[in-house]
Amino acid sequence: MRLTRAAACRSLVGCLIAVSLTSPVLAQPRPATVLDLAAQQKNLTTFVAVVHSAGLDDTLKAAGPYTVYAPSDEAFAKMPAADRAALLGSPDRAKAFVLGLLVKGEMIKMRDGDSRVTSGSAATAGGRDLTFSVDARDDQFVGGARLVQADLRADNGCVNVIDKVLLT
Repeated sequence: MRLTRAAACRSLVGCLIAVSLTSPVLAQPRPATVLDLAAQQKNLTTFVAVVHSAGLDDTLKAAGPYTVYAPSDEAFAKMPAADRAALLGSPDRAKAFVLGLLVKGEMIKMRDGDSRVTSGSAATAGGRDLTFSVDARDDQFVGGARLVQADLRADNGCVNVIDKVLLT
C-alpha cells in the first residue's frame, strides 16, 4: 500500500490523536528546587522578588531539604506600600525575612494523607520559632498566619503558602 504525502499526514495525525486520547496523562516532572516551584506559582511573585532582593537564590536552589512558608501576593498587598518597598529595597531586611520563613534540613509535611500538623514549632534558618496551631474551624496556622496551600513539592523540599506576611 502506498500513501500520498497528504494521506500519510492525516494518518499520522489520526494516530497521534488516538494515542493522546487513550494514553494516561503523564505526570508533570516535579520542579527541581523550592525557588523554581515558587517562581511557577502565580500567587508568589512578590515572595520570589524578595528572595532575589535578599540574594538567596543559590540557597533555595541548594540540595536541602527545605520547608518554606511563603506569603501569598495577596498577603503582601495587605502590607502598607512603604513597608513592602522597604522590604524589597533592603537586601539585609529581605534576607532576614526569608530566613525567618525557611526551615533547613527538614521537610515538614503540613498535611500527609489523613494526618496533619496541629501543634508544635519549628526553628527557622533565621533563628525564629514558627509555631503551628489549629483554630475552632480546623484551619491550620503557622506563626499566626493561616495556611492557604500546603506541601507544594520540589526535589529539594516543599513550599507552603500562608496568608500573612510574618515580619520579625
